[in-house]
Amino acid sequence: MSQNTLFAFFKKVDTPSKRKKELHCLNNRAVENENTPVEANSIPPKTPTVGTPQTRTSRAMAKSDSPNSTPKSSAKTSKSDTPFARKQNSFNKEDGKKRKPLKPANGEKPKKRARLEEHDTDDWAEELPSSEEEDVDSGDDYIPPGDGSEKGHDSSDSEPEGDVEMEPEPPTENDDDDEDIAESPVKKSRRAPRHSRSAILKTPTTQEESGSSQSTEVGIPPQWLHLTLNFVTEPRDSERRPRSHPDYDYTTLYVPPDYLNKATPGMRQWWVIKSRHFDTVLFFKVGKFYELYHMDAVIGVEQLGLTFMKGEWAHSGFPEIALQRNMEALVQKGYRCARVEQTETPTMMEERCKKSGKTSKYDKVVRREVCQISSKGLQLCGSMEASGTSYLLAVRQKGKRFGVCLVDTSVARLHVGEFEEDHQLSCLRTLVSQFTPVEALLERTCHNDVKLIVEAIGAKIIVDRNRMTPEQCLTMIREGNYFKEKEYPIGLKTLLSEDDPLMSTPRKGCELAVQSLAAILDSLKEALLLEDVLTMGDVEPIQFKYESGSSQYLPKVMILDSVALTNLEIFQNSCGSSEGSLLSTINFCSTPFGLRELKKWLLAPSCIADVIESRWDAVGDLMSNNSVAKKVQERLRKIPDMDKMLARIHSLSLKKGNHPDSRAIIYNSELFAKKKIEEFIEVLQGFQDSLLICDVFKRAFDQKKALKEGKITPVAGVDAEFDDATEQVNKIKDELDEHLKLQIKHFGTKVTYTGTGRTAYQLEVPETAASKADPSKHIFKGQRKGFRRYSTAESERFCAKLLEAQDAREAAGKDMMRRIFVAFDERRPLWKKAIECLCVLDCLLSLALYGLNAGGSVCRPKIVSAANDTKPMMRIKNGSHPCLLKVLGANKLIANDFALGIQEKGRCNGSSVALLTGPNMGGKSTLMRQVGLLAVLAQLGAWVPADEMEFSLVDRVFTRLGASDHITLGESTFLVELLETSAAFKHGSRHSLLLLDELGRGTATHDGASIAYAVLNRLVGHEMRTLFSTHYHELASDVRDVFLGHMAYVVEREDEVVFLYKFVEGNCEKSFGFNAARLAGVSPKLIEQSLEKAQEFENQSKLLQKFARYMTLDSER
Repeated sequence: MSQNTLFAFFKKVDTPSKRKKELHCLNNRAVENENTPVEANSIPPKTPTVGTPQTRTSRAMAKSDSPNSTPKSSAKTSKSDTPFARKQNSFNKEDGKKRKPLKPANGEKPKKRARLEEHDTDDWAEELPSSEEEDVDSGDDYIPPGDGSEKGHDSSDSEPEGDVEMEPEPPTENDDDDEDIAESPVKKSRRAPRHSRSAILKTPTTQEESGSSQSTEVGIPPQWLHLTLNFVTEPRDSERRPRSHPDYDYTTLYVPPDYLNKATPGMRQWWVIKSRHFDTVLFFKVGKFYELYHMDAVIGVEQLGLTFMKGEWAHSGFPEIALQRNMEALVQKGYRCARVEQTETPTMMEERCKKSGKTSKYDKVVRREVCQISSKGLQLCGSMEASGTSYLLAVRQKGKRFGVCLVDTSVARLHVGEFEEDHQLSCLRTLVSQFTPVEALLERTCHNDVKLIVEAIGAKIIVDRNRMTPEQCLTMIREGNYFKEKEYPIGLKTLLSEDDPLMSTPRKGCELAVQSLAAILDSLKEALLLEDVLTMGDVEPIQFKYESGSSQYLPKVMILDSVALTNLEIFQNSCGSSEGSLLSTINFCSTPFGLRELKKWLLAPSCIADVIESRWDAVGDLMSNNSVAKKVQERLRKIPDMDKMLARIHSLSLKKGNHPDSRAIIYNSELFAKKKIEEFIEVLQGFQDSLLICDVFKRAFDQKKALKEGKITPVAGVDAEFDDATEQVNKIKDELDEHLKLQIKHFGTKVTYTGTGRTAYQLEVPETAASKADPSKHIFKGQRKGFRRYSTAESERFCAKLLEAQDAREAAGKDMMRRIFVAFDERRPLWKKAIECLCVLDCLLSLALYGLNAGGSVCRPKIVSAANDTKPMMRIKNGSHPCLLKVLGANKLIANDFALGIQEKGRCNGSSVALLTGPNMGGKSTLMRQVGLLAVLAQLGAWVPADEMEFSLVDRVFTRLGASDHITLGESTFLVELLETSAAFKHGSRHSLLLLDELGRGTATHDGASIAYAVLNRLVGHEMRTLFSTHYHELASDVRDVFLGHMAYVVEREDEVVFLYKFVEGNCEKSFGFNAARLAGVSPKLIEQSLEKAQEFENQSKLLQKFARYMTLDSER
């Protein structure tokens, strides 16, 4: 470095300490801040000192039409004029010539640079070494190259300039020195370790730590720039409505035009997209990296562990290869994310500008478009991140009628229907419990109870702003031609009026269902998933007939409403975990799609005897052939999630001409192509492992070669277009071979073809035979030692034809992957049938493995028909709670007999109602759940944990278990009890099973006892199989024709009871609540006082009873 250069450099430095740091940088060592590093998202409370040098570490430096840059200001010296300008191969602003960068001081060769992108054709950036790229994928703290600019920074402008975030320096008198300074070689650190000092800066939190009131920190400002913008801190939507406005649209943001006019082209582009997706985190593509700016960058650092770039505004990012991982991580945390891609190259941009004649700075920026929007309820088709379902729900309400639609985009499946609701919103509660949506589209005017029901399951509520009419929705579907020549799916046909041949009018009573469908389709359209989902043609109607069967007929499936699913702990325990639930107990599925099918079975166990019997047969066969079952399980475990794979391949097979993804510039396209091929081969392997024939696709191409090259080259006979192109190439090569034979004959010696490309197929002739060349036919092209090269009119014609044929073959090969996917997708009905078979096999195998690992003995139940003259019955011998048995084992769990509706000496009087009493914590609720779960398990098709079980089919299970309120719904404990009980009388039949646990506990004793008596008395003549537990012991004497049973116990003292957990006949006259108090740790003194008061109440009650009997006898006399 020359002395003039150093002198010019030090003229811009204020203090010796600054000179030391800047000189340190000039010696090719990265500037390291001397403060202690802290968390990446910490923000120093002090302002960086003006003029303090800053460097950017941990990422390769790139320069392009960055959103980071701002127009040059005449009032301040631009950052690119400082010795720390990020662009090493500087660009002369005055003469437009690119200057040659200086070599590093250590004499090493400059690293090669790779062209990235953007509007300036002279913009270059360092190429990442391969080792860096490998390291990138293994860590989240990697910082990618940003989007720089040479334009200066105006201190009055709100946007920072370039990727090296610098405080503006004082203007200098000698601007001629800028060139020398800009050329000064500055070695940049390529990667900083986590918590690197130069990447993460700590600001002292107290004045004592810093040693002064003025922070000397650099790189991170006291407050991010976006937090100083009024239109961000006090946002208005695109219609300029404030947040207080009832119609405020939180998805949009009003950005003042004058602010946009001050922004650089790239940042203007970012703000325009952000203004339309204000609720969305933008992954903004810049070259080979995705950048996050402003509020999005803060989220990236806090949630993904990325690192802030230095500067006055928030900025972070990651390389292209880490997109899927980072986007999915944010989506699973509840964020809505958008992938913004570059949809033209710099060359394409230049051609566009030439054609349009527009050459402003806002035109000279590559176009970017949103190519993907993802959220928990809107995931890519075939997303493999979760094995379960991720439903998006839409609800439309008008009075008591509801229209609902659900979509699971990961498998491209829609569910739609309409129903009339009751006062308790029973259907909606059940629907939400069954599908458990993760997001819900609700109108702003939606009833508050609907919102509370959706929020109760943890779903995110999104305001539904779609205003499409049913007719417009159906017209859009018809005009979109999503189903081609195929018939409409059955779930969609049920919504259409039969009187309209154009299929644009909804059926009467289905208008709300179509409106909810419109809301879902609008969301799919915004997320660019509409074509992917609809063309799958998987639209299923929702069955809303939650009424039980009649006295003569049973429904096809057992109904389990939301209350039953919760109280019986079918999918979750009372703590919200799946541990100990019935699903976790019987789940031995080997495939994700098998598990989803098992959940469907659990939601609606069969009520068809033949179906149940056939499942019992299959389970029994698998249990008796354990070795076969294990082999089948091993094969199933190798199969991927075929449901989602089919949706993924279908999505890839679509030729989406208008989809922005078709225009996206992907730098790692070969890597993504290899991933697609890998997924396809995985599907083929899955079908092969399941003993299904896929020979056509297995032999269609060389799989190893395809994985290596990232493209599919089909074998002959697979693709007609590719075969024709290949045949034409081979034909021309044959003609060239024939021509060569003629030339060999002419020269009388060995002649070969030489050359490549358009100079290919030149005749190479030994010099000894060159004299035989005919000047009228042989055109001299060149020579090498001992040989001369000639061409002929025929060889040139053949060569031109060959190049044309090879181009045609290459064009056919480019779209080959998609066409192979299309051919596979055309057989989708066959593959779906195969997957359905695999689902059933996996479910049956799971039930068989449960039977082998139940923790005790299991039996095959027996179905007893319940005709009109026969009471529905149930008899269980030595039955056990299936979930507890698996956890505790047979040695620690007491088995119980239970019978209802049969005449069995010493056990039952033929009543359909059993009154269950017993001490607190004696096992009453466990017995009731056991009875309900065994009924569900039996009709599911499983063998049950009992020595014997025979029963009449159950059409619905009603439960009133536990004591809880619904505060968010405004329902007290007692109201919840009555709502759950009333549902049984409204919807129950003689084939139903009712489990009532301690009805009346939520109110005063007399009120509760009276209601319990009235309900029990009503049930006696209803024939509904009922297990009624209570602590109102007087009910045993007041209600006749009930079977009296209790949980056995041994009394040692009044407050000490030994539980036997055995269901025996007879009534228990006490509940022994003081024993529970002792077990809960209540002090002995309090228990003693309570006993005295209880004795007093009991004596008073006995006196009243004696008086009542005396008055009764007196009145009779």
